[in-house]
Amino acid sequence: MKIVAAIFLIFFLISASVKAASIPEGAKVAVMDFGTHPYAVTIDINILNAGQAAHEYILQRLFESKKMEIMDKDLFAAQLAEQKLNTTGLIYHDAAQKIGKILGVDYIIYGNVNDVTLSEVGTQVGIGGVTVCTVKAHIIARIMNVETGEIISASKGEGKSKSSFVKVQGGEILTVEVGKTKVTQDSVHNALQKAAFQTVDVLIGRLYGTAKK
Repeated sequence: MKIVAAIFLIFFLISASVKAASIPEGAKVAVMDFGTHPYAVTIDINILNAGQAAHEYILQRLFESKKMEIMDKDLFAAQLAEQKLNTTGLIYHDAAQKIGKILGVDYIIYGNVNDVTLSEVGTQVGIGGVTVCTVKAHIIARIMNVETGEIISASKGEGKSKSSFVKVQGGEILTVEVGKTKVTQDSVHNALQKAAFQTVDVLIGRLYGTAKK
């Protein structure tokens, strides 16, 4: 009998913890601008707006999930600027409260592109000098209750994309630098997209009881 009671207690605690890390479907949510950690990516990639690309991919995936009502913060850009509120990267509770009131949302999603790196470097292939490598990106996101400042949940996504660097008679295809290696812009954005999609998938899973590892 004691064993049965203990089992019920364990199930109760598990269900309680799941509910504690959830928000109602249809909740009003705004996605802040994603930033980049210092030295996470090179200056070249910063110019190409890695944080902005991550923001757009995360918005896309959230819309596809149809779990939340996503409010467009850009419609309130003037009010946010007037209040001098930071909407990029790390958001503090006092700013989140003001943002929530302006946008009319209960939660905000914010975070950073943690890093963009080369996970492995390939060798040159063929006479033309094609170098193959793999771009890896990581994105970290959190969802905050703007009223209480509680971090409801957090997730991290990883994206990988193959890249090739081609030498063409004194010229090169359009590339960006990751460390000391040049890779294509498409490969960087593909890696960011995959990382953003995984970040959202994990976050949605944890919030609505279908957590993915």
